[in-house]
Amino acid sequence: MIPFKQRLNYWPIQKKLFYSNMIAIAAAFIPVVIVLMVYEYYALRSAVLDEIRVQADIVGESSAAAMAFGDEGSALETLSALHGAQDLIEAHLVLKNGTVLKSYYVDRRDRKKKIEHFNVSKVHQEHLTINDITIEKPIFLRSEFVGSLILKSSLNSFYDRMGWFALIVLMTASAGYFLARLVAIRISRTITDPLLDLIAATQKVTDEKDYSTPVKVDSHDEVGNLSRAFGEMMSQIRKRDLTMQQLAYYDRVTGIANRHYFEERIEQSVGNALRYGTTCYLMIIDLDDFKGVNDQLGHHVGDLLLRHISECITSTMRQNDSLFRIGGDEFAVLIESTSDCESVDRIAQKIIQSMSTPLLIEAHEVKVGASIGISCFPQHAHDVRTLMSTADSAMYAAKRDGKNTIRMYGDSQTLL
Repeated sequence: MIPFKQRLNYWPIQKKLFYSNMIAIAAAFIPVVIVLMVYEYYALRSAVLDEIRVQADIVGESSAAAMAFGDEGSALETLSALHGAQDLIEAHLVLKNGTVLKSYYVDRRDRKKKIEHFNVSKVHQEHLTINDITIEKPIFLRSEFVGSLILKSSLNSFYDRMGWFALIVLMTASAGYFLARLVAIRISRTITDPLLDLIAATQKVTDEKDYSTPVKVDSHDEVGNLSRAFGEMMSQIRKRDLTMQQLAYYDRVTGIANRHYFEERIEQSVGNALRYGTTCYLMIIDLDDFKGVNDQLGHHVGDLLLRHISECITSTMRQNDSLFRIGGDEFAVLIESTSDCESVDRIAQKIIQSMSTPLLIEAHEVKVGASIGISCFPQHAHDVRTLMSTADSAMYAAKRDGKNTIRMYGDSQTLL
């Protein structure tokens, strides 16, 4: 029997090129598939877990007041918003003493459990198993612990989507391999170059987590299609990340930054003030009589009013100032500058004036005012927590003095 190496010497160059190309293509497809599968596993799992965490954040923020006052009706209404949430199994609003305020079960058979007590913690906790995830999110109202949200969701959608992705990748890889065999001799470079580009892009994405990595596509064959599919997948991942960021950092009603973003930015602002020896002003704006609008005209009109108010406040601010919605009818403005108190007071006066004219919203004349409290770092506070509490105190002083008023912390009125 003639050894393989010796037989290889008798093969024509075309046959050698054909089989060498087949081996090269096979060797290239295998790492691509492995990298894609591993990457998608972690990326998809992270996306599913982030979706569940966002649900917990939204419900936690919405239920703070109901937890504080033990309002079962509002608690049930908040939990009912989870109806239709993908993979949700159950959710519980638990008071700080461990008593269950309200529970929500997707499966009616689970309602027979009637869990009445949990051991709650002030620390965010997550328990991940192979089948589900349980999130315990502490709920605070103005920095006071009022209870916890316990949310349990299955990972069925993750496994379903991972299975479909694996099937598509394997089918695409198999089709690419067998189709490439038919044209390997004539267009080996056309196949090899895009494939190498795809591997390089995949490796860069894996190493640098840069989903904007461009994928060069010069060919129009199966490998070119795979490259375009990979580029489209990267585009979808970028869009998904932007969507997740929007949900995590921006308010759904007004479109401006939310409390989560505010907590990060105020830490950054105070840090910059310490580092560069500048000042940082915090302005807390609480709307006067907004609850009456919601109660009499409905939440839809209230949402439209909130959007208009956020636009009014934005129009009075400077380019470097930042606006946040930190509560139902409460806003915050961060002013990072070396400006004096008078300049900040002028901004507050403009905000008061911008809301002084009644609005016509869906044939309803609506008017609200604003109570504004202002505090300055480092003049009135030595850290973030103190800055927030002093601004709150000033805002409540403004409300006590007749609403639609501005108070700077340190004035005698704020100390009453």
